[in-house]
Amino acid sequence: MDRPIGVFDSGVGGLTVLASFQKELPNENLIYIGDNLHCPYGDKTKEQLFEYTCAICEYFISRNVKMIVLACNTTSANVLDELREKYKQVRIVGVISSTVHDFLKTEKQNVLVIATKGTIASHKYKETIYHYDQQITTYELATPLIVPLVESGEYKKGINDTLTTYLSPYKGKIDSIILGCTHYPVVMDQIQKVLGDITYISSSAAIYNEVHSYLILHQLENKNPRSYIEIYTTGHVDEFKYSSEGFFDYHHLEVQFLKL
Repeated sequence: MDRPIGVFDSGVGGLTVLASFQKELPNENLIYIGDNLHCPYGDKTKEQLFEYTCAICEYFISRNVKMIVLACNTTSANVLDELREKYKQVRIVGVISSTVHDFLKTEKQNVLVIATKGTIASHKYKETIYHYDQQITTYELATPLIVPLVESGEYKKGINDTLTTYLSPYKGKIDSIILGCTHYPVVMDQIQKVLGDITYISSSAAIYNEVHSYLILHQLENKNPRSYIEIYTTGHVDEFKYSSEGFFDYHHLEVQFLKL
């Protein structure tokens, strides 16, 4: 039960998931990997995504994790099934199914999904929503500039012009939006300034429910309150911390370089 949970993303965005786990699953041991060496994932081929994620999964398995969480919509949309087939010895979960279930609870009828090019091209969100409710209108929008802006730290200076260009055509057409990338909650306030009073669904928050349910069902909850968190990046440590220190608390935590 005290085996860690492995969490990974293309960069700092998955720290929004890690923060959720810190708050909601305080006893769990957590290992986070940001694959900044290959970030962004949104413009990568399926073959590249599978190569990168296999290396990360094998590292997690070498650390004897009890679960692997793809805190990345692009990999969840494109290679989750393949990873599950290859690594049957460990539970691997993605964010899309959980996020759609959270959205369906809102009973909204006109939703915009914003995500990377890779996620939008897969149509995974639209197809999953349609599977459950064919009456919902789902708009899809690739927003490839957001992840690089978050990773560079430029979001701290404001990215209002970029968000306005992307989102203003949908104002008045939608009653909800799915933030289909774990980087996007970082700029939630700026998004709300553009779209106003609609329902916001974050894939970062949604995944907690699935992970928690799995731990309970399989009696894998860690009862030991002395937990630890390890954070790694495949890129530059200083750049990783600069990009994320505006939204993630590194109190007593160290970021380490990991070569895969």
